[in-house]
Amino acid sequence: MNESKAFTSLLWEGVYNYAYAARATTPGKFVMPPAKAEEIHQPETFGRSASNKVIIE
Repeated sequence: MNESKAFTSLLWEGVYNYAYAARATTPGKFVMPPAKAEEIHQPETFGRSASNKVIIE
């Protein structure tokens, strides 16, 4: 699985949505790992999403 990255020089406090498209190439049941966001110079400031299950038929 490839890693997706986004960058901004300023991000105000709040809730943000980040979406991406993925192409299914193999059928099966997979676990989508949680996304994590952190400040480059202060990694103790971070946020994390929930993981999810994906079923490709």
